[in-house]
Amino acid sequence: MHYSPALSFSQPTSLPTTNYAFHSHVDLRFCGLRRQPSGFSFSTHSASTRVSLSTPARGHSNKISASSGNNGTPKSFDYDLIIIGAGVGGHGAALHAVEKGLKTAIIEGDVVGGTCVNRGCVPSKALLAVSGRMRELQNEHHMKALGLQVSAAGYDRQAVADHANNLASKIRSNLTNSMKALGVDILTGFGTIVGPQKVKYGKVGFTDTTVTAKDIIIATGSVPFVPKGIEVDGKTVITSDHALKLEFVPDWVAIVGSGYIGLEFSDVYTALGSEVTFIEALDQLMPGFDPEIGKLAQRVLINPRKIDYHTGVFATKITPARDGKPVIIELTDAKTKEHKDTLEVDAALIATGRAPFTNGLGLENINVATQRGFVPVDGRMRVIDANGNLVPHLYCIGDANGKMMLAHAASAQGISVVEQVTGRDHVLNHPSVPAACFTHPEISMVGLTEPQAREKAEKEGFEVSIAKTSFKANTKALAENEGEGLAKLIYNPDNGEILGVHIFGLHAADLIHEASNAMALGTRIQDIKFAVHAHPTLSEVLDELFKSAKVKAPASTSSPVSEPVSA
Repeated sequence: MHYSPALSFSQPTSLPTTNYAFHSHVDLRFCGLRRQPSGFSFSTHSASTRVSLSTPARGHSNKISASSGNNGTPKSFDYDLIIIGAGVGGHGAALHAVEKGLKTAIIEGDVVGGTCVNRGCVPSKALLAVSGRMRELQNEHHMKALGLQVSAAGYDRQAVADHANNLASKIRSNLTNSMKALGVDILTGFGTIVGPQKVKYGKVGFTDTTVTAKDIIIATGSVPFVPKGIEVDGKTVITSDHALKLEFVPDWVAIVGSGYIGLEFSDVYTALGSEVTFIEALDQLMPGFDPEIGKLAQRVLINPRKIDYHTGVFATKITPARDGKPVIIELTDAKTKEHKDTLEVDAALIATGRAPFTNGLGLENINVATQRGFVPVDGRMRVIDANGNLVPHLYCIGDANGKMMLAHAASAQGISVVEQVTGRDHVLNHPSVPAACFTHPEISMVGLTEPQAREKAEKEGFEVSIAKTSFKANTKALAENEGEGLAKLIYNPDNGEILGVHIFGLHAADLIHEASNAMALGTRIQDIKFAVHAHPTLSEVLDELFKSAKVKAPASTSSPVSEPVSA
């Protein structure tokens, strides 16, 4: 489950400037399409240097070296690199730093693994694995088509919950052991920046310890965003953190928000027997997806299931169940702001996205002001202070900077930063980072949606073409009796540039990487058409997709292999 800003909020309120994601940022960051600066270089010769174009990015030695000692900067360092936050982003950065020869420490005030491992991607995949099996076993038509006879399927709620918890524990242990084995120091406590290249950490009630590092990465992640007017009790009004524990399966649950989080939990709850009501602030469900894919997904994932929905409304007030009364939800029209309806349900899941966890970091000690809770950074993840200057030797990755709130994006950003501090300039190509929603069937995407691509084309003066292939034409999908699905390619017909790929269907989350890697490497459609795919496999959905595109430019004349490898 990818914890991105969701598509729905309870009401259009003026929020404090800490720890909140705003609706105006939703569609771009939801799909990971907020483009980063590319082709720029920046100089950071001193603490007062402003971001500038056309000068080389700074490089760093991989040795612990003395600094000038000005402005409280230490003259020697305990570590080459200190990472605040041991989630997926921090873990990825730490492992790459050790590979590069850096003496590395990671500070964690909770448990290793962060949101993804403990309260997000990992346990949610365990629940979704159960929902997938249940859904298949409950589909009598599907079973008969395969020649199978299955008696009524049931489940043990506690055993399902234990499966999710055990998986999180196992992955958390794997991450911890991998860092220890490589020599990463795991420092337990909450990290606070106290000055340039200096961090303190400790537990409440204990004396803090101060450590120094040549470079520091902030990787503190995010927490569930709960809009004003919603009272969360952790039992009947819950966030994804609570829902993943699966302490009970309500007969009727309202889900506020129809983004990744809401869609995945609707898949889980309906498979386990719940009725679901979506509450969405915008006029249609899943507005962050490519519209064509969204319509198909609604026809398959929403309409046939025990799901109804209210769109164009805010959940202005939600009161938990108490004193024998159900959960009460007050709905307000998003446009007129007038009361529209009152719902009484057994439980409500608040799936309105994530907010950056940046309070208590001590950013004020280095003159850094957050923007809606996010730490401002440039295209190389370098932190920018309140005066617009780059803060030397300080970086921020993952949900805390808000550029792309996906676990794998955080890890990629961390690796990119390590490349920079060891002397190799690197800018992550964010538009090539894929995203996925693990419903049944799955949804995946990379790059622009069709409306975004057409807007870009109009501004830059080029054409946009669309190619599509159906899973119904794929042998492997038909063998699985899973022919419901579509792959969509958005491209520039003049030069073969891939602008976006969207997939809805069996194992879509696995299939998207051929497209995302092609985009990352700059591979054009006229060249990738010559790639060979094993038959019969689902990968042929992408093979047919690229082959169906009509590109005017010829294939590249060069080939990575000039001669046959063998006769």
